[in-house]
Amino acid sequence: MTSLPSALALAPAPADLEERLRALEDRNELVGLVDRFVHGLDESDPLDEDWYRALLTEDVRLNLPNGSHRGIDGLPGFMSAPKAMWAGTQHYATNCVVNCAVDANGDVASMRANVHAVHVPHDGSAPLFTGGAHYDVRAERTPQGWRMAELNVTVRWTEGGRG
Repeated sequence: MTSLPSALALAPAPADLEERLRALEDRNELVGLVDRFVHGLDESDPLDEDWYRALLTEDVRLNLPNGSHRGIDGLPGFMSAPKAMWAGTQHYATNCVVNCAVDANGDVASMRANVHAVHVPHDGSAPLFTGGAHYDVRAERTPQGWRMAELNVTVRWTEGGRG
């Protein structure tokens, strides 16, 4: 697993008005990546590679509870497989902390969000399967805007049936 910069470190606020505006726009776009990703987890229809390209870099690294995946190629199938286990899911991401930096390789950001997920069994015979996790994200500014380059999910707790 790649080491991520601390998303929880407090970065100093820029002094210049244009820099402050850009920082706010960056934060809004970065939090939007996480929000759109968790909304996609709950879509009943399969998402295509173009949908993922609007959020992720071509060589994205995902470390999720259902396994690891690298790159956009084959990602729709990888992401659809766990959905088949459930009649429905609902994911919530909140408390997203963003840390942006400019380094020799360009603009990068790290984020941490808390995620709560609810999974509904197909037959309703088991209790709901719920869990809490941290999403640790490394993002890069690309010519198309910010994209997630790495997502590491750390499950903190679970409760209920597993379907």
